[in-house]
Amino acid sequence: MARKIGVFESQQQVIEAIEQLEQAGFVTGELKVLAKDAEHSRRIEAESDVHADEMRELEDTDGNRFGHGLGIGSLAMGEAAGFGGAGTVAAYGASTWGPGTALGGFPAALAAFTLFDTDEHSSSLHALGLDDEETKICSQAISEGSLVLIVETDESKSLLDKDGGPDLSRLGAAEAVFRGCGASLIVAGA
Repeated sequence: MARKIGVFESQQQVIEAIEQLEQAGFVTGELKVLAKDAEHSRRIEAESDVHADEMRELEDTDGNRFGHGLGIGSLAMGEAAGFGGAGTVAAYGASTWGPGTALGGFPAALAAFTLFDTDEHSSSLHALGLDDEETKICSQAISEGSLVLIVETDESKSLLDKDGGPDLSRLGAAEAVFRGCGASLIVAGA
């Protein structure tokens, strides 16, 4: 599988890109839209036949919020988070060392975000098949309210390699659509 990723600022741009990609021969199964939440995806789903994966919904259902399933509630247990003994975080940030401290004096909120992956979307994006670099780019874009449109094809990487000539691959056509529809960023995926 090979993919091309486009980052767009508006739902209208994504809708236009989907329409043009479908006219170019891409099918629904080759297109994936990622959005922050329903507010950012509602119109896309209403005006196209492509489902938009909403990151907040994915994270709520697969337990990825707050440290990949280990939430602040687990920190309150101390032992469950692996920090037994004095100084473990208790409910509402209080600890045996005083209010709001944990791990030798760090504020509880800081400790929670220092110990765990602060990128709230990374596990969900990895679960969708994106590599580390793609995950970083998509997570930042989605956090800023942008929309991500991914085109995946069965083309092999060797078919995409070119020696200075024009890119006539299907993903080359997808990139042309992304550019024509105003993508703010285009990434050649895995």
